[in-house]
Amino acid sequence: MWIGILLFLLWQQASPTVAEPPSLVVQVVDPNWLPLPGAQVMIKPLSDKAESKAARTNNDGNAKFWIQGDADYSIEAKLQQFKIKRLKHVHFTRPTATFPTAYIQVRLEPSGPSITVN
Repeated sequence: MWIGILLFLLWQQASPTVAEPPSLVVQVVDPNWLPLPGAQVMIKPLSDKAESKAARTNNDGNAKFWIQGDADYSIEAKLQQFKIKRLKHVHFTRPTATFPTAYIQVRLEPSGPSITVN
């Protein structure tokens, strides 16, 4: 019996905990709406109370953040060979059980001249 209790307790410790979903996902895309992996995304609170947060986009072009709701932020996305895109004032409400994550899509434009192929 003790072995069964011990195994149960060890299983409880080894089982993964349910992670809290991110409160914000920023997807960075190119002019053709294709995801851009490796882009740097910076979230900066407009109040001085919280710290800025930075993340790189994954293969789906998504950068995930856990931020405070009911606050104003600026968002900056950048990647080599693309122009920096800034959203100067974005207000996020508090997450709810129904909608725990806010989603924003940022479209980057190439920094160099465009080439048209006929």
